[in-house]
Amino acid sequence: MSTTTAEASPRLAVGDLVRGAVGGIIAGMVFAAVTMWFVTTQKMSALTPLHMISTIVKGDQAMMTGATSVPIGLVVHMVLSMMFGVVFALAVSRLRTNGAVALAGLVFGLLLYVVNFQILGRLLFTTFLMANQPFEVLAHLVFGSLLALFLYSTGPRRGEPLWG
Repeated sequence: MSTTTAEASPRLAVGDLVRGAVGGIIAGMVFAAVTMWFVTTQKMSALTPLHMISTIVKGDQAMMTGATSVPIGLVVHMVLSMMFGVVFALAVSRLRTNGAVALAGLVFGLLLYVVNFQILGRLLFTTFLMANQPFEVLAHLVFGSLLALFLYSTGPRRGEPLWG
């Protein structure tokens, strides 16, 4: 083994997928909690974000007719968070440094915002356009940052120097 670089396998380990899934769930829980707090500062019910998320399953009209579901919103949010965590784990498996993983987390969070709110929100889930967009950008950046922490390597990553 070289004394300057780690000889790490470029293949993805099952543990990375598990860390991505767990990271997605935990980052999603923080995301939900912060979003629920934020809407209360806007004089809305803390459950509003979960009602909005449930429209992914129940349709946009559910928000207007009062047919949304907090349990469905919670399950959908957690499943999506877990899936996003696994996708992130797949995406960062070949990155060489933890700094690159951190940057990728920010980019991933921003990408999730753009896809979920600016593309899918405009095409399929117009209820999402009612959300405070600047806050949603920030919340998604936090999600990506927290998720990245779960994919940090405790040892040297591929191509990272072993010593100083």
